[in-house]
Amino acid sequence: MTNSQIQRAYSIKDVSKKINTPTGTIRQWEKDLQGLLNIPRSKQGARFYTEKEIILLEKIKEMRANNLSKDMIRKLMNKHLQSDSEAPSESLKASSPSAADNAIVTTENVNAPAQTQNLEELYTAMETYKQNMVNEIKNVIQASRNEMIEELKNEISQANLQTVQGISRSIQRTNEKRKAEIEELTHAISQASELTYESFESISENIEKASELTSETFETLSRNIAKSSEDTFEKIAKTSEGTFEKLSKQITASSTATKDNKNLLNKVSQNVKDTQKEIRTVTKSLHKDQEHFVDSMNQNIKELTEVIRDREEAFHDMVSSFREAAASKKKKKWWKIWG
Repeated sequence: MTNSQIQRAYSIKDVSKKINTPTGTIRQWEKDLQGLLNIPRSKQGARFYTEKEIILLEKIKEMRANNLSKDMIRKLMNKHLQSDSEAPSESLKASSPSAADNAIVTTENVNAPAQTQNLEELYTAMETYKQNMVNEIKNVIQASRNEMIEELKNEISQANLQTVQGISRSIQRTNEKRKAEIEELTHAISQASELTYESFESISENIEKASELTSETFETLSRNIAKSSEDTFEKIAKTSEGTFEKLSKQITASSTATKDNKNLLNKVSQNVKDTQKEIRTVTKSLHKDQEHFVDSMNQNIKELTEVIRDREEAFHDMVSSFREAAASKKKKKWWKIWG
């Protein structure tokens, strides 16, 4: 066999595993490149592939991986096939000794060197086209990237300025509102404290005055009773000596009642004084509690103001750091599609 050689034939499943491509995709390539990608068939009509068809399929897969369109692949393959129009197309005839179509196929290989040269020229043209297309894509991407970076910088700068101004105004308005509310609350507490203290003082004075008046009233009443008793005794002594003993007993009883009234009056006066003392103590305690409450409120207001000031300073520092980082950030290659 000087003008022929024995080549191995592969089924479509074997080719699918070998080039790692689904069988449906291989059939679709055959339809898309009809007339350029001719897959030989056995007498029973089953497809079989030799090393030549497998090489073509691998190149088609590579072109598809590089995102070449179907029309571009067709043009490249057609161009190089036409450049070798003098070379006759190879025809393969396969015989299948078994139903599994895994037989040895004998093909004529007279024009193998010419076809190999055509394939090499096709690969070279495809690589050149790929490099040109990659360079053009890189240039377009770089220009778009630079333009997009400039637009992003401008938008970020404007957005940062507007954000900082808006937040500063919002914080200032919040602080002013909070200060006004705190001042109003402090003023209301002070007024309530003053009114409460004045009310207790007024009540204490009224009770003291009432106690004094009650004491004076009891003393006056006691004096009047004693005087009345003495006058009555004198009148009775002059009127009748026979009833002296009887009247003496009545006067004694009246004197005893007067003493009891005096004792009762003393107890009432003492209770009034104790009550006045307790009211003064409660008033002083309440006044101290109110002063302590006002001091605590002022201390909390002061601490809250310091916290707000610290947060404002931290926010301004964060914004300044963000601006410096955005301004000094180096350009990095963030898009690279070809190795």
